[in-house]
Amino acid sequence: MTENIEALEKACKQVLQIPKIRSTGVLNKMGRRVAGGFKEGVTSYLQDKENEMMYVQLTLEYLMRKDFDEGLGAMDYIASRRAKVTMISIPTKDYLILISGERDLNVEDIIRRVNSAFTSLPDIRP
Repeated sequence: MTENIEALEKACKQVLQIPKIRSTGVLNKMGRRVAGGFKEGVTSYLQDKENEMMYVQLTLEYLMRKDFDEGLGAMDYIASRRAKVTMISIPTKDYLILISGERDLNVEDIIRRVNSAFTSLPDIRP
């Protein structure tokens, strides 16, 4: 398990090198961040407790949307653009990859680059 977390941390650090990315994290099925963090010099717009609540909420949102996979097909990602940030959630078999970036980032480009970083996960395709 430690090797897996180390690989996830390495992938998160790689994603943080992408311009316009503020943070990247890997959430487990309970909505707890197991890897990742903020880019050096970047601080969260939320307090720590609010971040934790957001992680759980995003995980629940994803799990609720999975109910429609049979009819609509599997979900590739969830993106939301807010006044201050764009948030992207990319589901994998075991985790939810969460990316926070500047509002004007190109979602499709970021997803492609994130998938290339997380090839250690068997269900991510670069």
